[in-house]
Amino acid sequence: MKRYYALFKKTKEAIEVEFPDLPGCVTFGKNWDDAIENATDVLAGWLANAESKFISKASTHKDLEKLEGILIPISVDDKILEKYLELKRINIILPTKTLNHIDRFRKARGLKRSKFMQLAAEAYLKTHKLQV
Repeated sequence: MKRYYALFKKTKEAIEVEFPDLPGCVTFGKNWDDAIENATDVLAGWLANAESKFISKASTHKDLEKLEGILIPISVDDKILEKYLELKRINIILPTKTLNHIDRFRKARGLKRSKFMQLAAEAYLKTHKLQV
């Protein structure tokens, strides 16, 4: 699981959070629980929307230990990240028989058609060694 260190600084009003490796990736919380929850959310949102040239490799604790504040590793939450990804609507045509099989399968697992198609496409690409 990928993670980045967040730098937490307590002020009178809030707990401020910044990710030294990700410029502009900042948030805050009124208490520690809020700050950590908001840090997890902002990290996923920032990574989902940033241009790749701005996404740097995560630093180690040793690389950042001279910064003032408290360093806490924040893991990238894939479920939150997915919610921030840009979606694009497409139309596809499938044989009725195939669609019926898909619908039976996905309904039994509580999936929507679009989620099933996404998972199926990702599995196919992974099987064929293509990057998702």
